[in-house]
Amino acid sequence: MRVRTVLSALAAIAVTGLGLSAAAPAVAAPAAAPARVTAVSAADGLDVHRGKYFTLGGCQTAGQQGIDRGHWDRYQCAEGTFFWNLWTNR
Repeated sequence: MRVRTVLSALAAIAVTGLGLSAAAPAVAAPAAAPARVTAVSAADGLDVHRGKYFTLGGCQTAGQQGIDRGHWDRYQCAEGTFFWNLWTNR
């Protein structure tokens, strides 16, 4: 008799746990996704495209290294569809 009670309780816990996890997804999707622009635009004066990077940190590191080496004075990392675009002034 106790085995049935324990199994019933475990089954109820499992069903409840599964029901809650299915009802509340781990990552909530935004209510309305903004339309993506196909062309990436750079800030004023930053018209030289230097490359694409998978991470923002990689883009910022490359931009700062270019400044340190004297290749350009300013840079911007613009978000693309799957990557970050590095734009510089020269």
